[in-house]
Amino acid sequence: MKKFILTVLAFLSLGAYNNIMAQSQADGGNKNPDLKNAGKYTGSRKAGKMHGKGVYEWKNGDRFEGNFVDGQIDGYGRYSWVEGDIYQGDFKDGKQDGVGTAFYADKCNTYEGEWKNGKRNGHGKLTWANGDTYEGEWVDDMRVGEGIFTAANGDRYVGHYENNMRNGFGTYYHNNGDVYAGQWVNGEKEGIGKYTYANGNVYEGQFTNSYIEGHGTFVWASGATYTGQFKEDMRNGAGTYTTASGRVIAGNWKDNRFAGDINSALAQR
Repeated sequence: MKKFILTVLAFLSLGAYNNIMAQSQADGGNKNPDLKNAGKYTGSRKAGKMHGKGVYEWKNGDRFEGNFVDGQIDGYGRYSWVEGDIYQGDFKDGKQDGVGTAFYADKCNTYEGEWKNGKRNGHGKLTWANGDTYEGEWVDDMRVGEGIFTAANGDRYVGHYENNMRNGFGTYYHNNGDVYAGQWVNGEKEGIGKYTYANGNVYEGQFTNSYIEGHGTFVWASGATYTGQFKEDMRNGAGTYTTASGRVIAGNWKDNRFAGDINSALAQR
């Protein structure tokens, strides 16, 4: 997200206000004309400067209505862009600062929460037009810290974010009843975790790029277990399968099938 530098009489950084979504970010360009060069002011003045309640209208159709202090936008106000974007809330030194609500017209998304120095900082909630929501911590327009993402389909993630993605420890509740609790890297299950299936099966062990991959233990609701190597969600490599009745099959596996002679493996037990 671009950082927009303001002059003394410029309005605010739109870095917090340009087409930002929970899954991605995109630059929208500088849409903040200089107050001195391209607009008309109507309102209170003090010592020749804009001061108190007033309205500033740019030639391109952008409009601000709210409070001014010594020629600068400062306090509570509403800024509307000709494209349809709207910010309403607190300002300080010409930037969003405090508590405010932003509406992003191109995606019909809404952010409600805290701002600092023209960007989303602190606690806030982003709501998408499709019904998805994220509520949690923000640092410079990025989801950083603890947060909750709720999808319109009923999926829900509760956990840590870095760089606007799931990173660190978190729990994902699928709408079908499955639950994953463990480590995440850049939005993917990565590291050690536990996946509990709605049917009662449980896997605990390593994940790679959201696949069950590495070493782990899979326990079926029936009582059967497998401990060993996995690759792409299947038993691959050395491992031991124990049936619910206690029979043990140990050896190499390929795509969930025992790669050796089962009768020989059982005979060795």
